[in-house]
Amino acid sequence: MSIFIKNIMAVNADGIQKGADILIEGERIVEMGTGLVRDADRVIDGTGLVAFPGFLELHCHLRDPGLVYKEDIMTGTRAAAAGGYTAVCCMPNTKPVTDSAEIVRYIIEKAEKSGYAEVLPVAAITRGMRGEELTDFAGLLKAGAVAFSDDGMPVAEDKMILAAMERAKELRVPLMLHEEDLAKRGNGVVHDGENARQAGIAGIPRAVEETMTARDIFYAEKLEAPIHICHVSTAGSVELVRRAKANGVPVTCETGPHYFSITDEKILDRDPNAKVNPPLRETGDMLAVREGIADGTIDVIATDHAPHNEEEKAQEIEKAPFGMIGFETAFPLTVTNLLDTGVIGLTDIARLLSKRPHELLKTAGGELKKNGPADIAICDMNEKFVYNKDMIVSKAKNSPFLGMELKGRVCYTIRKGKFTYDRQAD
Repeated sequence: MSIFIKNIMAVNADGIQKGADILIEGERIVEMGTGLVRDADRVIDGTGLVAFPGFLELHCHLRDPGLVYKEDIMTGTRAAAAGGYTAVCCMPNTKPVTDSAEIVRYIIEKAEKSGYAEVLPVAAITRGMRGEELTDFAGLLKAGAVAFSDDGMPVAEDKMILAAMERAKELRVPLMLHEEDLAKRGNGVVHDGENARQAGIAGIPRAVEETMTARDIFYAEKLEAPIHICHVSTAGSVELVRRAKANGVPVTCETGPHYFSITDEKILDRDPNAKVNPPLRETGDMLAVREGIADGTIDVIATDHAPHNEEEKAQEIEKAPFGMIGFETAFPLTVTNLLDTGVIGLTDIARLLSKRPHELLKTAGGELKKNGPADIAICDMNEKFVYNKDMIVSKAKNSPFLGMELKGRVCYTIRKGKFTYDRQAD
C-alpha cells in the first residue's frame, strides 16, 4: 500500500518542517520533502495538521494474559492506536506474571495476530514478582522481552535490587523501578494531605516514593548501573533525579499525564477513578513535575494505562483498585497542560512521546525521515472536545478526565505503512 501525505507540518525532536510531503510505500517513508506531487493508493491532505513520529508507550498494562475482562491485547492496542501510539511496552503484572519465555512469546505472537500496535513485553525482575529470586534475564531477552520491572510492586530487599542492577548492567537492558515503601504506605489510598483529611481517606505520604527513589539512585551510583524510575509524582522525586543526573548517575525517569494535569483535589468527592498509584499529589508537586519535564529531568511521558472494569471501579474509593486508563488522553493532556501553557514546545512532544522512549529501549524509530519506518501520528493541535465515555476505544472506562474539555486530537495513526486508526472511519 502507498500513502501520500501532502502539505503537513512534520515535527521531529530536532526540528520542524512546514509544508512537508511524505510518501509511504510498504513499511517505510520513501520520500520526504516539499513540493512533491505523487500518486498513491491513499492521499491525505495534511493542511492544518501536524505529523509526529508514532508514539512509543513505555509503561502500560494490557492485562493479557489472565485479566482480559479488564482489557486484552487487541482492545488495548486499538485504544493505543487511537492515542497515536505505534508501539507499547506492557508491564508484567499479568496472571500468571510475565516471568517466563512462554508468556513473553504468547504476548508477542498474539499482538502480531490481532494487535493494532507493536507490543514490547517488559518481563518481571523477580519470579512471580515476589522479590525473592531473579528471573532468567537472558532467556527472557532471547524470547523478546525489552526491559525488566516488577511494576506494581517494589523490589524491597537490598540484596535483590543490587543483584538486579548488576544483571541488567551486564546485559545492557533497562531496569524499570516501581518506587514504593509498602511499610510506609500502610493502608493509604490517596495522597496524604489536607484533601485526604477532608475526605476522610487514609493517605500515602510523599516519603513512600521518595525514600525508595533515593535508595535506588544511591545504589545505581555505586554500581554505575543504569536505572529507569517509573511514574515520578512528587517534587522531591523530581529533585532527586535532577541532582543525580547533575552528578553523572545513569538514571532516567518518566511521569504520567495525570501528574502534570490534575491534583488530589479530584479525590474530594471520593471518585474511585481518581485513585492511582502513586497518588495524585498537590499543586506544588504538579508544578514541579511540569518543571522537570521542561528542563529535561523527566525523560518520558508514559501513561501507565491501567484499565479496570466498571464494577471494580464502582466500589468505595478505599476498596476500588488503583489505576486509570490513559492511552487516548495522553496527547490531548500534553497539548492542553504543557504545550498551551508554554511549558514545552512542539518538538518536545516528539521527544517525550517518541524519540526518547526509542532511545531508552535502543529501538529504531522516533523520527520522521526518508527511509525511516512509516510510523506516524497525524494530529489536529487545535481541535477542542469534551472527553466522554462514548468516544473511549479501550474496553475500560476508568478515567478521571471524563467531562473535561481538552485540546488536541489524533486523526490518523499509521504503523508500518498501514492505518491502525482513522478517526473519520472509526
